Amino acid sequence: MKSDSPLRAHLEGRGLRHLYCQKEVLDIPRISFQEGKIYALVGPNGSGKTTLMLILSLLLLPTTGRVYYRGMEVTDANRRSLRGKITMLFQDPLLFHTSVRGNVEYGLKIRRIEGMERRRRVSESLSMVGLEGFGERRAQELSSGEAQRVAIARAVAIRPEVLLLDEPTANVDEANVRILEGIIRSLSRDLGTTIVFSTHDRNQAYRVADEIITLMEGSIIPFRPENLFQGKSVKDADGTWFDTGRIKIFLPTREQVRAIHIDPRDILVSLTPFSSSARNCLEGIIESIIANGDWVRLQIQAQETFQVLITQKSLHEMGLNVGMRVYLTFKSSAVQVY
Repeated sequence: MKSDSPLRAHLEGRGLRHLYCQKEVLDIPRISFQEGKIYALVGPNGSGKTTLMLILSLLLLPTTGRVYYRGMEVTDANRRSLRGKITMLFQDPLLFHTSVRGNVEYGLKIRRIEGMERRRRVSESLSMVGLEGFGERRAQELSSGEAQRVAIARAVAIRPEVLLLDEPTANVDEANVRILEGIIRSLSRDLGTTIVFSTHDRNQAYRVADEIITLMEGSIIPFRPENLFQGKSVKDADGTWFDTGRIKIFLPTREQVRAIHIDPRDILVSLTPFSSSARNCLEGIIESIIANGDWVRLQIQAQETFQVLITQKSLHEMGLNVGMRVYLTFKSSAVQVY
């Protein structure tokens, strides 16, 4: 289910503002989502994530602003029909007091999908979430993670084009977190579903999403640069260094600097000190390794915490694992100054 027009948004909001009790809780000039991609909404409680998702799901009318579906403005006349193409799952899934099968087939019954087609969809949906054989289990006997997976199966059974997930892993154990993350990726990959999920966990967003959108106090904010350090510049006979209080980094300028950042892609990782003209070489320990497609994100503690991006090939060639000692090398020209 790939879009015939990749430049046209699958779902879009323009001029979205929303007020609760005369207090503005959302102010987003424009936001768009392309078909088949996964988006993570990241932000603290009260940042507007749930309000935005309710508006996108067509369950909440914004105070002002418009929502567009495949370029078509959502109006009172088409809202109900378009709502059938979008499904939103809340943080605490509401399951009926019946069997797992009864829950998953609920939406199909409402849509009058009967017989063999209904049984096939129920079976396929349970298989997609790894719950084959759970059909006759009582919903109230499930763990929180299993309940969330049943709720996703119920949503998937009606084949929504857009799936909105509000904190889908907030109250589940670590094993089910990984399972749910895999389900989200597979729904996008195998069905072409456009998925938007909210989370507090930026590492989870990196693991799962194609694009990350950061919300703060109801507005989209530019993504905070990674490897952003505050401190002061100091000079010696060799040039100007940036002192964070823990490490010193050689700078490309002699001007006074208050903050710097280094792009994760501009940092070279090696098992031994790298011989080059680069002035900055730091020793550190790998704290985490997160795969994301062809790239791998390393978190490395080198007195300051660094994020580094390397290829899957480099990861395997060096045999990197959590806890290993490595060296970070980057040129002074890679240091962006503020």
